[in-house]
Amino acid sequence: MGLNTCCFCVPLRTGVTVIATISFLFYLACLISFIMGRDGIHSFPKEDLSAVLGIYWTAVAVVSLYTASSLLGILGGVTQNRTMINIFRFLYWTMALLILVTSTVTWIMMLVRRNSIVSECQRYLLEQDSKQNSYYTPVTLPDGSMVVHQEDCTSATKQVIIIIGIFVFLGNFIQLYFASAINAYARRLKSIGTIQHHKLRDMDEFPETAKMTVY
Repeated sequence: MGLNTCCFCVPLRTGVTVIATISFLFYLACLISFIMGRDGIHSFPKEDLSAVLGIYWTAVAVVSLYTASSLLGILGGVTQNRTMINIFRFLYWTMALLILVTSTVTWIMMLVRRNSIVSECQRYLLEQDSKQNSYYTPVTLPDGSMVVHQEDCTSATKQVIIIIGIFVFLGNFIQLYFASAINAYARRLKSIGTIQHHKLRDMDEFPETAKMTVY
């Protein structure tokens, strides 16, 4: 990725502003959905309600934080404010790395628990068959495993794992690419600030030269 462009064609400042806008809209939509779905929490058992409320308010706080940071990213991109961009950069990288780790671990766990997922799929389909026909009896092997729906569940599980793997790879690649673009823009603002600082220092040290340069 070049230091002056995002996606190889969009100016870096514009690209970072668009990334911040997309991020803001996404987290804002999540925040609104969390708030609107608050009543559904009370459907959990009372013994689990305190834990669920803790998770809920933690999620609301995190989403609110990233909504605010994305808004800072928009304002920082428009006004070229280095402090705002640095805050946005730090939180965006934090979320990108967190999503990278959790999504990769989840996908690996699905690979490890593939047989268990197939068994759960078979059990679910058998329950549906039993509801439709009360006289239905599944065929089981001597080791206790079931052969009913095994081929369908195995094929479906394989397809789901492949699709999720593709989304994990592409999603994390795009997320890290956007994070790199934000990082490049933050470095550019830092270099611009350094150049301006040197110019102001030269004007203070050599006022006569500065006046001659103006004229």
